[in-house]
Amino acid sequence: MRIKNTTANKWLFIAGLSVLTILFHYLYGMSGSPVLEAFHRRLCYIPIVLGGLWFGLGGGLATAAAISASVLPFIILHRSMGHDFVSGELVEVMFYLVIGGLTGILSDAQKRERKRSEDLREQLRMSGRMSTIGELFAYMMHEIKNPLSSIQGAADIVADSSVDAQRKQEFAGLLKSEIGRLNRTLNSMLSFTRMKLNTGTCILTDEISRLLELIRPQALKNNVRINLSFQEAVSLQADCDKIRQVLLNLLLNAIEAMGRGGRLDITVRKTDNSMVDIVVQDTGPGIAPEHIQRLFQPFFTTKETGTGLGLAISKRIVEEHKGKLLVESSPGAGTVFTVRLPCSR
Repeated sequence: MRIKNTTANKWLFIAGLSVLTILFHYLYGMSGSPVLEAFHRRLCYIPIVLGGLWFGLGGGLATAAAISASVLPFIILHRSMGHDFVSGELVEVMFYLVIGGLTGILSDAQKRERKRSEDLREQLRMSGRMSTIGELFAYMMHEIKNPLSSIQGAADIVADSSVDAQRKQEFAGLLKSEIGRLNRTLNSMLSFTRMKLNTGTCILTDEISRLLELIRPQALKNNVRINLSFQEAVSLQADCDKIRQVLLNLLLNAIEAMGRGGRLDITVRKTDNSMVDIVVQDTGPGIAPEHIQRLFQPFFTTKETGTGLGLAISKRIVEEHKGKLLVESSPGAGTVFTVRLPCSR
C-alpha cells in the first residue's frame, strides 16, 4: 500500500519520529554510555531538519520548540547531576532551535528560487508560444494572400464571357492548383498546431518497408538507390500515422536532395533495451552549417516551394513520443537524420 505524500502525513511522520527520539532520550539519556548519550542527542536533529526542509522556517522552529519543550522535564528531573550537565543540555536545546531555524531559512530560500525559476521558464515558454503564433499569423497572411489574389484573377477570367473556352480552361486549371496550394498550407499549419496522438502498437520495420514501396517510383525517377538494414522486427507504442508522416518527410527530403542520383540508407537498430534509432542517411550535397541551427525552426526553408513546417512538425511529433530527432551534416558529405524513439519492452 502506497502512503500519499501529503502535508498531514508529513507532520504525522515528524510527530512519530519526534516521539521516538524523546523516548530514546528519556530511556538512555542517563545510561552512562558515551555512545548512547551522543546518539540520543544527535537523533533529535532528524525530525527538526525534516520539519525545516518540508515546512520552512515555521516548520523547523515548531519542531525544534516541541522537542526542546519535551526535553526540559528531563533536564529538570536530572538537575542534581550538576551545573555542567544542565548547561550541556541547555546548549543542546539551543542548537535544536538554531538548526531548525537555519534549515527552515535555507529551505524557504530554495523554494523561492525554485518558484522564480519555474516562473521564468513559464514566461520563456509563453514568449516562445507568442513568437510562434506571431510568425504563424504572418506566414498565414503571406501564404494565403498570394493564392487568393491568383484565385480572384483567375475567377474574373473564367467569369468573363469575352474570353475564349481554351483560355478559360487554362485559368480553371490555375484555380484548381491555387486551391490545392491553399489546402496544403492550411493542413501544414493545422498539423503544427494540433498534436493529438492515437497510440497503438506499431511494427516499425513493417511500416518502413511499406513506405519504401510507396516512394520507390520517386526514387527510381531521381536515380536513387535505397538500402534498408535491420536485425530484428521492432515494435513501438506510438501513433503509427504520425510516425509514418515523420519518416515519409525525411525520406522524400533525402530523395529530393539527391536530384542527380545517389544512395539512401535506412538503418533500424536498438541502442539499448529501451530506445530504437531509425537512421536516414543520404549522399546528397549536405546542409550548410549556418542552416543546421535553424533547420527545425517553424517556417525556415531553403526550398522555393516549401512551407518550412515539415521538419518542425516532424520534430514535434518525435518529441511528443518522448523521443529525439537528430541531424548531422556537412557540405559535400551528405546528411544523416536519426529518429530516436522509446521501443516496446
